[in-house]
Amino acid sequence: MIMLVLGLLIVAGFVALFLLGRGIRRGVDSLRAEVAAARVAGVLGKDDPVP
Repeated sequence: MIMLVLGLLIVAGFVALFLLGRGIRRGVDSLRAEVAAARVAGVLGKDDPVP
C-alpha cells in the first residue's frame, strides 16, 4: 500500500514538473515574440537591453 502511494506521488511530481516546464517555455516564447514585435515597431533597438 505504501509503495502504491509513493509511486503515485512520484508520478504526480513528474507531471507537475512537465506542466511547469511547459508554462515557463510558453512565457519565454511570449516574451520573445513581444521583443521581436517591439523591434519591428522601432520601439526597441537591437542593442537595447532586454529585461
